[in-house]
Amino acid sequence: MLLNKLQTANKILNDLIDMTKKDIEAIKEAKHEEIFNNISIKEKLAIKFQNTKNEIDNILSNRNKPLEEIFSYEEEKEFEKFKNFLNEFNKQHKFFSKLSFSVTNFYNTLLNKIKDKKQITYEKDYISNSQLRIKA
Repeated sequence: MLLNKLQTANKILNDLIDMTKKDIEAIKEAKHEEIFNNISIKEKLAIKFQNTKNEIDNILSNRNKPLEEIFSYEEEKEFEKFKNFLNEFNKQHKFFSKLSFSVTNFYNTLLNKIKDKKQITYEKDYISNSQLRIKA
């Protein structure tokens, strides 16, 4: 039972890693629509992972064994894979987050330069200094 849950968690993590790597390449090529399309898939995978992880936690907490005997040999090997996948996902996700933050910053800066960072108000001074004239 535990071995099956660990294998499921590892598959989900592997899928998340692959999607994150694809998103990294997509953001480098400015294929933002691909990234947006992957959001709902990644969210579903994250929920599935969380549920599987909770099941693993429940199985482990119900085992009444000393810590050194809690895993069988196969489970221990799969748990090592789990830790490695989790570290790899963390690394890839951090890198993707940095890239997406940089792109967001770039677009926000560009937008502020285009708008000239002046907020449109209805104050008399702003309207009289405007380059636009309204004819009635």
